[in-house]
Amino acid sequence: MKTLTKMKKVCCFNRFVLLAITLSMVTSFTACSSDDDSDIPVYSLKDVDGNYSGTMLTESTPVSPLANAEEGEEPAGAGVTAEVKDNQIMIKKLPVNDLIKSIVGEENAGAIIKNLGDINYNIPYTPTFDESKSNILLQLKPEPLDIKYTEPIQVQEEGQEPAENLITVTIEAEKNGVYTYDGKKLAFVIKATGVKVGDVNFPNFPVTTFTFSMVKK
Repeated sequence: MKTLTKMKKVCCFNRFVLLAITLSMVTSFTACSSDDDSDIPVYSLKDVDGNYSGTMLTESTPVSPLANAEEGEEPAGAGVTAEVKDNQIMIKKLPVNDLIKSIVGEENAGAIIKNLGDINYNIPYTPTFDESKSNILLQLKPEPLDIKYTEPIQVQEEGQEPAENLITVTIEAEKNGVYTYDGKKLAFVIKATGVKVGDVNFPNFPVTTFTFSMVKK
């Protein structure tokens, strides 16, 4: 009888040990699984949002970016900043000097540029991931760029109020912009394909390309 009782105690003890080991294994597995999940990056199309700085390179037939570069050097481009949020790239103080030169020529551009205020330009976009989720693709939907300028004083008649003119530039985007997670870089290209001064189409306007290369701050 005592032997039977001892056997029952040993059996119960073994069951208790087995249960404890099983619970320990389950807890360890759950903890490891939780740790593994925490290492998996969570991607969002909002990851492109933020403030950027970088350069904009302008290229057209009468305005060559290579003209200001030493032999063998790449053109530096003009400094630009932008804020990306609410599915818009908001470019602050867009450099338009080279664009104005391509419209009216080097000789006439100086007086217009002097009378320009800051030109801010917003580009709406639709974001999607690429297949690898290492990049966010931005389907750009640029709208016309409006440039208002005051007529230079020397072309006004005496006693005449300064005239404000409007240049409307048609902007297109042939390719998607790209935000790269590696380096937090934003790159995109837009083109000016047509110009109106007031209501009149500007003849023989050379297609002008703007190449942006920026990094999130």
